[in-house]
Amino acid sequence: MKVNLEFHECEHNADLENYLSDLRDSGADIISSNLDYEEETAEVVIEVVAYGIFLNIFEDTDSYEFSSLCN
Repeated sequence: MKVNLEFHECEHNADLENYLSDLRDSGADIISSNLDYEEETAEVVIEVVAYGIFLNIFEDTDSYEFSSLCN
């Protein structure tokens, strides 16, 4: 399953790297990512095999609260 995510408060590349790392650690494969320095946002496309398992793990990361999944 492909999922499009948005992140806010991406103040520098280190934020995006942390978000991507948390996504990978939660079981996602990163398809693409794009960081907008002016808007401090990022768009990330991921692919996951078991969305429910991924979400349960990702919800426990520091990155979750900055993602569009946290709505």
